[in-house]
Amino acid sequence: MASTHHPARSIPRRLAVVVTATVLGAGLVVGSAQAEPDRADAVAQVEQAFNAAAAVNEEVNQLTSDIASAQASIAALDAEIAEIQADYDEQRDALGSVIAQQQIDSPLGTTASLFGSDDPTSFLEGLSAVQAFNSSQAEALDAASSTADDLASRQTQLEQLSAQLEADKADADTKQAEVQDAYDAAQAQLSQLDEAQRVQFDTANTTSLPANPGAAPSAFSGSAIDFALSRIGVPYRYGGNGPDSYDCSGLTKASFAAAGVSIPRTASAQYSASTKVSMSDIRPGDLVFYGSMSHVAIYLGNGQVVEAPSSGSSVRVTSMRSDFTKAGRFG
Repeated sequence: MASTHHPARSIPRRLAVVVTATVLGAGLVVGSAQAEPDRADAVAQVEQAFNAAAAVNEEVNQLTSDIASAQASIAALDAEIAEIQADYDEQRDALGSVIAQQQIDSPLGTTASLFGSDDPTSFLEGLSAVQAFNSSQAEALDAASSTADDLASRQTQLEQLSAQLEADKADADTKQAEVQDAYDAAQAQLSQLDEAQRVQFDTANTTSLPANPGAAPSAFSGSAIDFALSRIGVPYRYGGNGPDSYDCSGLTKASFAAAGVSIPRTASAQYSASTKVSMSDIRPGDLVFYGSMSHVAIYLGNGQVVEAPSSGSSVRVTSMRSDFTKAGRFG
């Protein structure tokens, strides 16, 4: 019986194997190419999550600052009210005493007593005295009335401040819970990154800015830098003011306070209070900010900053990121 083997038919089979392998290989390449954007997207999402938490944290910091300011204003207003109340009580008692004595001396009234006088000279003198007395009493009444109005105004201010204080406290509590939820969610996302993604997360968006030749920090900026560098390794914590933990603006405020310079508590307030500087003109000791004002750091020179990172890491020195788009200087 003739053989049924046909060598020619084996060629398509070999081609099919090659084609299949090629397609599979191409699929692996495509899959790898797709993995890179996915990896970058995952890292970007984690960054956005931490930035969102940091932004809400700065709102909490501002509310905390507002609460402290309101409490100080209320204390000062309480002292003013007590002083005004004492003045009012004194004026009221003095007027009461004069009126009571007048009733004792002239039950029918001073003017009625004058009309009973037969001596014209005494009458005129007495009339002048009555007019002077009435004028004095009118001034005293006006003064007491003004004091009463001032007292009422201060009491209204106190009520408004107290109401705002309670509203700010409630808002701060709500936003603090938001910060914790956002931070927990960001940490959960961070824990899902693989090792390569973690490395990418730690070094994402880094860029080197040219050093500013000859530009050196001022004396107090140098002291601020020294303090910040001394805090390397101290844990990050939302709302941290030191010395055991810091958030970003807590570290910058503490650093400048150590140098003898008082700056506001939050990133946005620090930027508003600073002298604005172009990013191309920054020098060591300047503060650099995210455009969203969710983060602030101290520029060290050579494209590096010292910061309390919003990612929950410890205080560190790191390369400038492209998110830093604004700068401010004190002194």
